[in-house]
Amino acid sequence: MFNQMTLCLLIFALMIVLFFIKKIPMSFSSMLVVVLLVVTGCVESKTALGSFGNSTVVTMASMFIVAAGLTRTQMINRISQLLYKVTDGSFTKVLATYMVITCILGQFVPSIVALFALVYPLVQNMCDRMNISPSKMMYPIAVACVSTSFIIEPIGPYAAWYVTQNGYLESYGWTASKLSMWSETMVFLPVGIVTLLVAIFITPKMMPDAPETSLGTVTGRKMQEQAPLSPVREILGYGVFIAVIIGLMAGLPSWQVTLAGAVVVVLSGVLTEREAIDNLNMSTILLYIGVTVLGSALAETGAAEQLGNWLANALSGVNNGYIIGFAFYAVGYIMTSLLYNRAVSTVLVPLAIITCGAMGCDPRGPVILCSLASMSSLITPLSTAVVPMAMNAGGYSTKTVFKAGIVHGVIRGILGTAIAMTMFPAFG
Repeated sequence: MFNQMTLCLLIFALMIVLFFIKKIPMSFSSMLVVVLLVVTGCVESKTALGSFGNSTVVTMASMFIVAAGLTRTQMINRISQLLYKVTDGSFTKVLATYMVITCILGQFVPSIVALFALVYPLVQNMCDRMNISPSKMMYPIAVACVSTSFIIEPIGPYAAWYVTQNGYLESYGWTASKLSMWSETMVFLPVGIVTLLVAIFITPKMMPDAPETSLGTVTGRKMQEQAPLSPVREILGYGVFIAVIIGLMAGLPSWQVTLAGAVVVVLSGVLTEREAIDNLNMSTILLYIGVTVLGSALAETGAAEQLGNWLANALSGVNNGYIIGFAFYAVGYIMTSLLYNRAVSTVLVPLAIITCGAMGCDPRGPVILCSLASMSSLITPLSTAVVPMAMNAGGYSTKTVFKAGIVHGVIRGILGTAIAMTMFPAFG
């Protein structure tokens, strides 16, 4: 007799198989998973239904419309022309420029979903201009969004995150040492710089020369080729986009800011109702909803807790700080591939503190590595909504995303562990 944890893991395995064989569109494979999870009792109906209207879904849908509104203006053409001229049409220089821009914006925009939606229309336009397949650029941009955002924490939306981490340390019995405002940045920043270099010079070589699956609706539309907007609507297209960025940077609720922007885009006539609906990109949204529900089921059935218990048992008796640190990174990386990123660090950090406390070692390095791991996994659509968005925009298969993501994950894990466990030795 299967228990719910086993059923949930079997359904997860089914989803992975469906994603790999590609006989059913991934968005509908994810909807099938939702149905199976509800029918088998792995997740409650209200949880599944609530995922259709959660704040991230609203942010995604609204941001697609806001981004489409910007695409309807001439701004993207003008920016692309300027960038093409400055970089002499070099693919590497263009990609590097977009990667750096994404990294800089990522220190201020609190939603990586909104960040990707802001950047990828610019990237798509440049791909069209340079006659380059979007499959060469979209995944590196996704890496920049997920893995290099918030790496300078004192100026980002998680500026006070170290206070929360210190609260965990104290709550779970560790009072011998604390994290400072710069502790995580001293690890995240060098790892982020290396990540950018790998994504610029190595990752494109791992990407397919042409999309492996059909591109998403937004990516396929070229609204800039339509008749130009009136001067007033052109300015409104710019203005709404800029206002949304400012609102996000100011820390306002992302779904409210982006939804308001989407409404103004349509009310002002920058987009017609039909254009707005066409650009909702429902395949990406349905894929996100499906993997969100699966993530909830994995948490509710105890799969995440079981993984944590296994880690604590496996590390008993280990006295090498680097092994301990990398073990927590590896488990965080795997968990992020099954659940969503910030939720993983929230679950794993207390376990790291308890485990390290029991072993008599300083938990600060492992705590930082748990957070780093939650920013490093881009091997499945479950880790963050940016992955299915990039898969849709670049036409990637699950196999390609897994292959490229593993390379980034291993490099970040080794480098992050070396830095964190040297700065904060487990055994002083």
